[in-house]
Amino acid sequence: MAKKYSYRGLGLEQLVAMNMEDFAKLLPSRQRRSLRRGLPKPQKKLLETIRANKGKDKFIRTHVRDMIILPEMVGSKIGIHNGKEFRPGER
Repeated sequence: MAKKYSYRGLGLEQLVAMNMEDFAKLLPSRQRRSLRRGLPKPQKKLLETIRANKGKDKFIRTHVRDMIILPEMVGSKIGIHNGKEFRPGER
């Protein structure tokens, strides 16, 4: 059975269709403020890499651990470095 993604009662299709301002309104205040101020350079680079490899089945490795999970990132294979190895981000 496939996983059905939802956040605060909205399905993945609805979340992806939202613009960034509407999505930010759903987030807690800390994440909302981070998005409003703009993503730091490492987070922007990770997001660009994810967008470039969206249709491909590629494992993206990163050291960026404090990235906010955006709807367009769901379904991507991302390996997050924990200090020793790259662990898959499955949540």
